[in-house]
Amino acid sequence: MERVQKNRAIIIASLLTMIAGIIVMSGWIYNIQALETIIHGFLAMSFNSALCLVFFGGALLITQYQAGKYSSLIFFVLSLLGTLIGLVTISQDLFHYNSGLDQLFATDKTKPSVDFPYPGRMAFNASINFVFLGLGFLFLIPKKRIFNILSQIFFHLVTILSAIALIGYLYGVSFFRVVLYKTSMPAHTAVLFFILSVAASLLNPSIGIAQLFTGKRVGNQMARRLFTLMILMIIVFGSLRNQTHRFQLFTSLDIEVSVLAVCFLFVSLLLIWNTANWLNKIDKRRSKAEAEVKWMNLELEKRVEERSAEFRKSEEKYRSLIEQASDAIYVLDFNGNFTDVNASMCKMVGYASEELLQMRVEMIIDPEELKTDPLPTNINGPSQSTIRERRFMRKDRSVFTVEVNVKKFSDDRIMVIARDITSRKKMELELRDAELKFRTIADKSMVGVYIVQHGKFVYVNPRFAEVFGYEPEEMINTFPVENVINGSYRNISTENVRLRMEGEVESVHYEALGEKKDGTTNWVEFYGNRAIIGNESTIIGSMIDINERKKAEEELKASEQKYKLLFESNPSPMWMIAKDDLSIIAVNDAAARLYGYSKEELLHMNVSAFRMKEDLEKQPERYSPDYEGLMEPLVIRHVKKDGTIMVVEIIAHDIIFEGRPVRLSLTIDITERKNAEENLKNAYERIQDHINSIKDMAWKQSHLIRSPLANLKGLTALLKEDPTEPAIFDHIQAELDRMDSILIEMADDASDHDLDD
Repeated sequence: MERVQKNRAIIIASLLTMIAGIIVMSGWIYNIQALETIIHGFLAMSFNSALCLVFFGGALLITQYQAGKYSSLIFFVLSLLGTLIGLVTISQDLFHYNSGLDQLFATDKTKPSVDFPYPGRMAFNASINFVFLGLGFLFLIPKKRIFNILSQIFFHLVTILSAIALIGYLYGVSFFRVVLYKTSMPAHTAVLFFILSVAASLLNPSIGIAQLFTGKRVGNQMARRLFTLMILMIIVFGSLRNQTHRFQLFTSLDIEVSVLAVCFLFVSLLLIWNTANWLNKIDKRRSKAEAEVKWMNLELEKRVEERSAEFRKSEEKYRSLIEQASDAIYVLDFNGNFTDVNASMCKMVGYASEELLQMRVEMIIDPEELKTDPLPTNINGPSQSTIRERRFMRKDRSVFTVEVNVKKFSDDRIMVIARDITSRKKMELELRDAELKFRTIADKSMVGVYIVQHGKFVYVNPRFAEVFGYEPEEMINTFPVENVINGSYRNISTENVRLRMEGEVESVHYEALGEKKDGTTNWVEFYGNRAIIGNESTIIGSMIDINERKKAEEELKASEQKYKLLFESNPSPMWMIAKDDLSIIAVNDAAARLYGYSKEELLHMNVSAFRMKEDLEKQPERYSPDYEGLMEPLVIRHVKKDGTIMVVEIIAHDIIFEGRPVRLSLTIDITERKNAEENLKNAYERIQDHINSIKDMAWKQSHLIRSPLANLKGLTALLKEDPTEPAIFDHIQAELDRMDSILIEMADDASDHDLDD
C-alpha cells in the first residue's frame, strides 16, 4: 500500500463514518433505539453494518498518516474483516442458512417476519457494498496499476449502488432500495456508503471517474459545478415529491410526472444558463488575457529590439573584456574544438589565435595527465561551474599547472577561464615546507609552543602539553585555555586573551600560576602575539616553565633580605659606590655615625669628598675597569664632616648591583692604631739611638783599654826574659790575657751591631 498525499476530505469522511458507526453500535449495546436509527423515522442500521463502517473508516484513515511499523498490517486486517463479514452475510442470503453472525455481537429483539426472517442481518445490497469496499481496499495493497484500476472500479460500484438506494428513498421507488431482496439498507447507511466510497476513490484521483472531478482544467471545473448542482436538484425534487405525497397535492400520477418533468426542464434551463454565464465569464477573461498577451507581445518585441541593441553593446563590451582580461579565456564547442580564445590564452600557451582555432583542447593538455585523468564526457548544467587544476603544455612542449573554471552554456558550448598557478603552486610547496619545518622545530622545541583560536588550543607542541601533564591530543580543541591556569590568575589570563583577540594589543608577556592535569600548580611564563590565520583572530605564542626560576628568585629574595640585614646592622661602616661616577648609592648607619653625616646627606655625595686634596690624584686609578673583584686593602686618610682627619683601612669588592658595576666597601677607622704604631716607632728609634751611643762608648773604651794593655803586654815580654818571681809573673800574664780576650769580644760585639744597622 503506497502513501498518498494527505487529503482533508478523506480524513473528514473517514472520521464521520467511524463516528456514525460507533454511535449506532453504542445504541445497540445500550439498547437506545434513537442511536440505532440516527435519523428519526428511518430503518435502524444493523450492528454488523456499523462495525464494518468502523473497520473501513479506520482503514481509510490509516492511509492519510505516516506509515508506522504495523500500519500496513492493521490496514489489511481491518479491510479483510469488513470484507469477510460482507461475504458471510451474502452467502447466508444466497444459500439460506443462518451462521449466527447476525446476532453475534448484539441481539436484535425484533420478531421474525416474512420481510425480516433473520433479525439483526444487514440488507443484501449493504452486504454487497461492504464486499465491494473490502475488495477495493485490498486491491490498494499491491503496487501494480491494474489492481489500482480494479480498486477504483469497486469504489465506483459502491458509489453507484448507494446513490441508487438514496434515489429510491427520495422518490419512493422500493426497487432501487432492495435490489433482488425485500430488505433494504437504511438511508443513513446509504449516505455513509456514498461518502466513504467517494472519499476512497480520491486515493487514486487519476483513475476512473475521479479524474473527471479532481482536475484543474475548465472541463473538470464544469463537471464539478454541474454534477454538484444536479445532485442538489435531485435531492430538492425528491424532497418536494415527498411533501406533495404527504399533503396529497396531486391526485393523479400523470399530473405528478408532468409537473416533475416541467420542473426538471426549468431547473435544467437554469443550470444551463448558470453554466453558460460561467463559461462566458471564463471566455471573457480568456479574451482579455489574449489581448493582454498580444499587448505584451508587442511590448516584448520592443524590448527584444532594445535588448538586441543592448546585447550588441554588451557583446562589444564582452569582447573587449575577454580580450583585455589577464586570465586566459577560451570557448569550446560540444566536440572540444576551440571556437574563441583571447590574447592572454594565446600568450599563455604560445600559439597564435588562428592556430588555436584549428585545434582541439586535448592538444594543449599534458598527454601523461590525459592517460590517468581524461577529459570528462559530461559537464554540469548551465547553472553550475567546475573548478579544478590541469597541466597544460605550451607550444614549446613545456608543461605548467593551471587552475580552470569550467562553465557550460545552454547551447552546449563550454567557457573556460584558466590561470597559470605555477608560482602559486611553488608558494604552496614552500608554505608546506615552512609548515613542516615549523612543526618539526615546534615539536622538538624545549620551549612550549601553542596556537589559540576561539578560546581553545588548536595546536600545542609536546613540551607545552608535558608542562601541564597532558598529551597534545588531550588539549587540542577540547577545553578552554583558562583551564590550564590556576583560579587565582584566571581573570588575568582571560583578559590577556581577550585583548589580543579583539585587537586592542598585538602582544603580551606575563607570568601566571598554571594548573596541571593532576591539580598541582606550577609557574609558567607566556609570550603571545596576535595574528590572522584563515580570517580568524589567532594567538601564537610560547611558554616557559619557570618553576625552578621562581624558586631561585624566592631564595634570592631571602638572600637579599639577609644581605640587607647584614649591611644595615653591620657595626662597621659599609658603602656601595658606583664605579662610573663615584656616587654613593647605599650606606649604613655605622658609616653615617663615623663621618658625622646623615644617611640622606651621604646618598647625595660623591666619595671623593672624603679624600685629602693631595690623595685625590690616586683615587681614579682604583676605580678604573682594570680593578675588578676583591681589592687589596687600602690605608688612606679621610676627612669627617667636622674636618677631623682620620686614617681608615678600606676593604673593597666589585659587584654588579641592579645591572650597574658597584664597589662594595668596608671602612675601618685605624687612627688610634696608627697613632700607637707611630709612638712605638719613635720609642724604638730612641732605644736604637741609645744603643748606638753605648756601642760608641764601648768601642771607645775598648780602644782606650787596649792601648795600656798593649804596653803591659810589652813589659811582660821583657820581664819574661829575666823573671825574678815566676809565680807573680804567670799570674799577671794570665789576667792580662783574660782582659785582652774580653776586650776583643766586646769589640767584636760592637762591630756586629754596626753591621746589623
